[in-house]
Amino acid sequence: MSGIALSRLAQERKAWRKDHPFGFVAVPTKNPDGTMNLMNWECAIPGKKGTPWEGGLFKLRMLFKDDYPSSPPKCKSSERVHLEYLPGKAVCHVCGSWT
Repeated sequence: MSGIALSRLAQERKAWRKDHPFGFVAVPTKNPDGTMNLMNWECAIPGKKGTPWEGGLFKLRMLFKDDYPSSPPKCKSSERVHLEYLPGKAVCHVCGSWT
């Protein structure tokens, strides 16, 4: 693992723990030996008030590569939600391709 990536993620974790938006969650996972895995985070985003997602908590996993922060993390969600919601309008770029 890259020392640069781990150092940066440790700094970002420290800053997140001091101050982050209410209701949002971002926690590194644990390795089998119980140590923290800063390259793999479990996160959750609360649904915005006044939207169809209000009251929801949408989970995702962030996977960081060794070249972070030069490359962005990969985000995976088990939720089947498209966040570009426009009432009464189709989201054409995913129509017919969602599996």
